[in-house]
Amino acid sequence: MVIFRFAAWLFVAVALMLLGADAVGSLESGDVTLRSSADALAMFGVDGAGLIDGAPAGVSQALGALMAVPGWAVLGVVGILLVMIFRPMD
Repeated sequence: MVIFRFAAWLFVAVALMLLGADAVGSLESGDVTLRSSADALAMFGVDGAGLIDGAPAGVSQALGALMAVPGWAVLGVVGILLVMIFRPMD
């Protein structure tokens, strides 16, 4: 359980870092700049389009939708859900 709790908080922390990077990018450019999940994965060297192309049809559509959403939103929602699921029970 501790490992899942740590992973959940790690997802939340990475989501906040991606949100901060989008905020700094928006301040630098003067307009709203949001990086998609595919852009966030590209920063780590993962080809998001290759993941979508190599997946089966139904999964490909779901991955395409997730890759279009900002990276901080995907990781933030998953992280918060995991934090709620794996919270310590009294």
